[in-house]
Amino acid sequence: MKFLKIVLGLALFGSHHVNGMAVPTGAESVPVCKQIGVRKEVRSLTATEWQAYTNAVAAAYNDKWIDWFGFYHSVVADTVHGSSQFLVFHRHFINSYESILQRYNPSVMVPYWNMMIDFQNPDKSAVLGAKYLGGNGVGADGCVTSGVAGAWSLVYPKTHCLSRTYNNGTTINPWYSPEYVTSLLQRSETYADLRAGVENSVHGAVHLGLNGDMSTMHSPSDPVFFLHHVNIDRLYAQWQAVKPATRTFMYDGVDAKNAPVKISDFIVGTSTPVYQVMRLGYGDMCYTYDTIKAANGDASALVKRQPHKCIKRPNPATQQIIKQLPPKVLAQFYPAFAKGPGHPLENEMVAISPLQPMAADACAADFKAPPPNENMRGKMPFPSGLPDDWIKMQGSSVAEVRALEKAAYDMVEALNKANYLSPYMV
Repeated sequence: MKFLKIVLGLALFGSHHVNGMAVPTGAESVPVCKQIGVRKEVRSLTATEWQAYTNAVAAAYNDKWIDWFGFYHSVVADTVHGSSQFLVFHRHFINSYESILQRYNPSVMVPYWNMMIDFQNPDKSAVLGAKYLGGNGVGADGCVTSGVAGAWSLVYPKTHCLSRTYNNGTTINPWYSPEYVTSLLQRSETYADLRAGVENSVHGAVHLGLNGDMSTMHSPSDPVFFLHHVNIDRLYAQWQAVKPATRTFMYDGVDAKNAPVKISDFIVGTSTPVYQVMRLGYGDMCYTYDTIKAANGDASALVKRQPHKCIKRPNPATQQIIKQLPPKVLAQFYPAFAKGPGHPLENEMVAISPLQPMAADACAADFKAPPPNENMRGKMPFPSGLPDDWIKMQGSSVAEVRALEKAAYDMVEALNKANYLSPYMV
């Protein structure tokens, strides 16, 4: 029934069919990009790529763009969270940020941080290391003193240091696992399903785990924000790519006023129709992801053969582990696997290890991922729940979020009862 409503809504708006895809009126005139950039996982960036990115970020900071993005996000926050605008707004927002960085260096693409693989102990991730995004703040104000933003002083909403105060003191409570996100991608039949599932799980957990500026509506002040939201956009893009004919322009749910959305709606704060950002490789969305290129047959997209040796080649066996669960568990939480091999873009069981070093460190020796800790078999931790005040600040329904959290807890409980050992538990 949900799918029928979406198709009828698209038909009423008007559409054309191109290669079997229903393209809404207006979208057929959005031009194809002349050049496509590739967004990569931050741990796979070479030293040269990482330096280029951080140089551009530093330049944007000096020109007060970081403060501007924090300000703008806070102004529109009430209308872009807890509603269908969430994914499309942030896709446009991130692209605007990337465009600013490309003014300083046209080759720069914003990387993503696949923080799901770090779910067990997020604070131990190399990404939060001193040479990269920096770690926990110090002192009464929780000032970040290391990483790309270690000396930042921000002026919005008032002059202050960049702040992080981990939600468990010196550590961060567990986040959502690759197993959960794989389940979410497979169980989400509509755009509205995916939006609610992602926004109220992976999205919120990372913001609240880092806390400080990340727990506010001016959260783009923290450079983690963009790597986090690029990862969310990656998940959205992969979900679209699994069934491009029906999902590329799928847009349902409600807006901040609880009114049904239309694909002709403007993205909040812009004169850009939603349909203009929904198809990667068209208009201003001139990018793709390494994972999508790999799924389309480019075997070198995820890992280039670089002189450094710390990046492990993708291991197909990692993606098979989850498929060994009991049939009832697969049917309930992994419907695509219950029916067959599933699409590679709805399987987040990647070969990266939680202890993966950064390729930018130009590792001198081959990195061998440690085996999972057998003592953690059947002991996958439950992700942290979102507090009521955060849910309300986001404009979401407390009851809806609690139902989504229960589904996540049920999945963890079922995996633990099956004596499952996650390859990310080290």
